[in-house]
Amino acid sequence: MVLTLLASDGVPPVRIMANTIAVLTFVILAAAPLEGAQWHVVVGGSGSGSATAPFGRIQDALSVAQPGDVVLVGPGTFTGAVQSVRAGSASQPITVRAANGRGSTLVTAVGRVLTVNHAYITVEGLVLDGQYGASDLVRVSSAGTGFTLRDSEVRRTSRDAIDMGAVHDVLIENSLIHHALNSADGRTDAHGVVGGAVQRLTVRNTEIHTFSGDAIQVDPGRAAPGWSDVTIEGCRFWLAPLPGPENGFAAGVITGENALDTKADPSYPRARVTIRNTEAWGFRGSTFMNNMAAFNLKEHIDATLDRVTVYGSEIAFRLRGPASVRVQNAVVHDVDVAFRYEDDIQNLRIWNNTVGSGVGQVFRAASSTASGLTVRNLLVFASTLPGEASHASNRAVGAGAFVNPAAHDYRLAPGSDGIDAGVTIAEVTTDRDGVSRPQGPAYDIGAFERAVGAPKPPAAPANVRIVK
Repeated sequence: MVLTLLASDGVPPVRIMANTIAVLTFVILAAAPLEGAQWHVVVGGSGSGSATAPFGRIQDALSVAQPGDVVLVGPGTFTGAVQSVRAGSASQPITVRAANGRGSTLVTAVGRVLTVNHAYITVEGLVLDGQYGASDLVRVSSAGTGFTLRDSEVRRTSRDAIDMGAVHDVLIENSLIHHALNSADGRTDAHGVVGGAVQRLTVRNTEIHTFSGDAIQVDPGRAAPGWSDVTIEGCRFWLAPLPGPENGFAAGVITGENALDTKADPSYPRARVTIRNTEAWGFRGSTFMNNMAAFNLKEHIDATLDRVTVYGSEIAFRLRGPASVRVQNAVVHDVDVAFRYEDDIQNLRIWNNTVGSGVGQVFRAASSTASGLTVRNLLVFASTLPGEASHASNRAVGAGAFVNPAAHDYRLAPGSDGIDAGVTIAEVTTDRDGVSRPQGPAYDIGAFERAVGAPKPPAAPANVRIVK
């Protein structure tokens, strides 16, 4: 059979064999993701999972859900732990989703709330509450490849909020993780997110606060075959004095340690971590430890930090050999020490960063010489530069170099001494706002590149902190 397609404007008709159309139709349908079933769960339900006869438990829905299926969970509180039953696939995950969006559905148990022992499970929009039980709140085993946590809240545990084994391709995004607190022996580690030998872990647009360990830690066990390709972007990590007593801690206590802490066995390939467009604050004043740092980067790692902001902390960046670290387009203010370098670190590159007001020391050495440091295009709000920044591309400037330093807006003002005064750094192609470098005949110094012909931005009130 032949089909004739008539064309207009004098174009000859097109003849297509019917079996060709059938083959094309099959290819298109095969390429498109299949629509899975929807299973419904509501508080008090007792049916078989349909929209008109929903289940009453999330676990009942997971027991029947197949790859590509979606478990829609209605609003309200569901008591009892949940665990995966079977795997989805990369193209057809099994999804558990709050039907009414983030915050409408609470799943709670004492201790463990969610266990993921199968690949390609996605959780969206749920609030997971561990009631400060003595178990990791979310546990993702090494079999949980492709686990995704999205638009969710994980809270109140005496252990780790999210604990992962040697798992691959995990995504945590647009979520809130908080109150992982363990007061045993005064203070015991309870982390926001902890991974073992993870590969391709991404934490994106997520806020982690109020923990008695680290916001994120990899890999405390230094397990085989080592971890790599951890990406942290668009996140906020912070600590603050507890407003009231909480799970054995007194009011006013600073409970935690670091925003990020790395551990990596030297017998495995270097672990890679990339941190972009992320803020950290409040890592100061711990009752339990000294040398408290926002980013504690150490051991056998390659770390790149781009567009990071740290303030209100004891140490912004604690950088320890044999780690290889590059920090660029960062803004640091209101810290005791901006860059503490330790253990004879040999490959530390400080490129196009701005050190603002309230910084006690820009650099501090600890069991290390400065021979492993390369400091270029560093702009410091001070009268003099530290010895580590003696290169001609670095500069100390006054308040007039910035748009509004009182509001911590460290963009370059017209006529700033930092404009067109730096050196070319091939790896730093944009500034922290995404403006390409250079805009003029040479790189600007510091984290910001002033666009040619840019109008002077309006000054912010002195009590406003500008976050760029």
